[in-house]
Amino acid sequence: MQQANQDNIVQFDELPRLDREKFRLVGLGDSDVDEDTPLDIGRTFVYANADRNQSALVPTPDRSVIEWSSGSRARFSITDSNSKNATLKTYRYTAHQLAPTVEAYGQQLRTRYTFELSGLSDAERNLVEKAIGKYGYNIDRGGSPSDAFWSLVKIFQQHEAVADGKEGVTGDYLTTYDGQVYWVELVNGDDFWGRKITTTKQ
Repeated sequence: MQQANQDNIVQFDELPRLDREKFRLVGLGDSDVDEDTPLDIGRTFVYANADRNQSALVPTPDRSVIEWSSGSRARFSITDSNSKNATLKTYRYTAHQLAPTVEAYGQQLRTRYTFELSGLSDAERNLVEKAIGKYGYNIDRGGSPSDAFWSLVKIFQQHEAVADGKEGVTGDYLTTYDGQVYWVELVNGDDFWGRKITTTKQ
């Protein structure tokens, strides 16, 4: 970059909040940029007409060279501008506390959803042991689920899932098996080329 006139340099943290947020959304926030960050490529910024009064960069930058806290500099220029009419939707999110701590929330889940996985046949137990293993229990695309698989699915579906899938056997469950609590994920994997049961020890 050519030597910039000091009067033409704006520190990143001096930019209006709106402009700083636009840069953050494209990975160029102040904490994102260091001496190795490529700054000589184009980025797309979206400004609503109502935003322009809050910007120091649009439609014409007050100062065209931006300097980040890392010392990196880049010249800001608008090479193309497209005006489009679009409907902006506003979404409002609210939150309420489910539990005072993570531990308390975990206990709530265990109390509500956990059931004991017992009385299994040898085939069902072997399948569960594979599911507990490193790679889970998987059925390759084109393969046929065993009777033990479907009987286990029926057992799980008799209980309330922590999270239900949209269709099929998919769902997340909490169960105890041989004295350990497991988070069980049943996946009807049409999107993953197979069906599987995976478990995570809690």
